[in-house]
Order: sequence, then C-alpha cells, then structure tokens
Amino acid sequence: MKKIYITLVTIFLLTITLTVSGIAWFNISNNSLIDDISLKAGSGDLLELSLDGKNFNKTLDEKVIKEKLKKLKFKDITTQDGFNFFKNPYQTETQRAIPNIDYISIEVWFRVIAQVEDQKDKHVFLANGKNHAYEIENKTGTFITSKGKRWESDIDFKYSDHQMIKKNEVNTYYAKDAMRIGVNHKDENKFIYDVSNDENRGYGKAFGAYDYYNQKNKETLRLPVETPKNQIYELSAWDKEEAGIVNHNQSYIMTLEKQDSYYIGQATINIWLEGWDPDAFDAILNDHVMIQLEFITARKATNS
Repeated sequence: MKKIYITLVTIFLLTITLTVSGIAWFNISNNSLIDDISLKAGSGDLLELSLDGKNFNKTLDEKVIKEKLKKLKFKDITTQDGFNFFKNPYQTETQRAIPNIDYISIEVWFRVIAQVEDQKDKHVFLANGKNHAYEIENKTGTFITSKGKRWESDIDFKYSDHQMIKKNEVNTYYAKDAMRIGVNHKDENKFIYDVSNDENRGYGKAFGAYDYYNQKNKETLRLPVETPKNQIYELSAWDKEEAGIVNHNQSYIMTLEKQDSYYIGQATINIWLEGWDPDAFDAILNDHVMIQLEFITARKATNS
C-alpha cells in the first residue's frame, strides 16, 4: 500500500508599507509602517511555531511581531555571509546595520509531534516561490511583491547590459526586485534568496542603480570583488512525481531534532533591501510591499 506522507505547511505573512533610502548608498531618513503581520501554520497539519521557543501555537501573536518591528526603517544594506550586515558599500565595521531597525531579523522555532522514531518528513524548507501581482488576493506560496512606483529619470544611465534609460523617460520600478531573504540555522547561513529570481540582475552588477549613482555623482563606486555565499534564485517545491518529497534541496533550512515527544528546530529569518542590487535606487522610494514566507516539512530530494 502506498505510504501517504503528511504535508506540513506554515505561512509567514507580512504586509508592509515600505519606505527605503534613495539612490544606492545615499542613506535618506525614511519610515516603514507595518500594516499587517501574520505567522500561522496550515490548517490540519501538525506544525507549530514560536517566537520564544516556549509558547507554541498554530498562529503567533501579531502584536508581539509588530512590537519587534516598531522601529524598523529599511535602509539599503549589504552582506557577504548572511550574518554581518553593513550600511556602507565597502562593509566597514563602523557602519554595521542594526536588526529590526535597518532590516528585518526574526527568530522562529518550529516543532512537530513525533509520530515515529525515524520520522521522514522532518526536514524544513522555505518553499513554493511565486511571482504575484500586488493587487491579487489570496496569494499562495513564498513571495515578495510590491505595487511599484512610476519614476521619471533625471539623467541617462545604463539599466542593463542591453538597455539605456534616457533622461525624462518614465518607467515603473519595484522594491521587490531588490529584496533578499536569508535564513541562518545555528552557525551556518543556509542560503540567500534573490526574490527577483533573475541572476542576470543579481548582486554587484555594473548597471542599474550602480551606473545611475556614478552618473549622478560623477564618481565611481568600486564593485565588490566577491559575491555573497550561498545565493539562490529558486526555492524548493513539491516534487511532481512523488508525494511528500521536494524537487531539490536549494532552500533546505534544517532537520528538526528529537526532544521528548517533539521534533524541534530554530532558524533566523532575515529580510533586507540589498544595496548592491541593480534595482536599489530612488525609484522604489515609498513603494508598498507584501511579504509571505511558506515553510514546509518534507523528505529531501535524493538527486540534489
């Protein structure tokens, strides 16, 4: 008889009105208003969440999350390792970014009831990446989406390797295209997810915001020599051929460990505006952003 594996899903939902700093590495005073925050487990599964490792529930206290983020004012920051964040493009020690002031950083505990001694579906993934329009209701999966802002360029600059933006040209730009989600477990950065899913417009490119900054200020920033470790552009998803297993392990976070009658684990979720992204310039000032993270427990892919 075919064994059926229980699907364990949790949704981490943040609806944020985002105000970010302007031209790349020009730190402008800004504000960020939290409209709605919800962390909840999928109905009918065994997964529970906690913000303190003690009080677990299907739905976490929204007031506690808002309290953690009450001083949040997104700035364009950068990191090479997913642990150390800087407000300066050259990552100087005097310009360290501050968690939940310059970027989001939340500790989340996961647990499931131990059903059998060698439980197979105890591996946690950030999963099911989606590309949703901001206006669509009942969005599913993991996504960062934004309304976008219309912006008229005041200079000519190189938008990509093959496209120039001319002075007075009007286009819509999106904060979501410069956002990152990083996950740390214990002393290891598991991955940094570029939400744009576009490696061609990834970290440290010599166009977009970088070229705009140089043209605007008649100077040249030094591009970073190294790129961040563990960058990914696609999240794991359910395998189409076999139930209870993911298609690849790129966004694997951890394996829950047995503690009494539960399998338990903890991870740090970081969300930030990457200053070395080509889309991190003043066009996205005051864009409205929605963030939703979907975690699943599943068996690992064997071919990844």
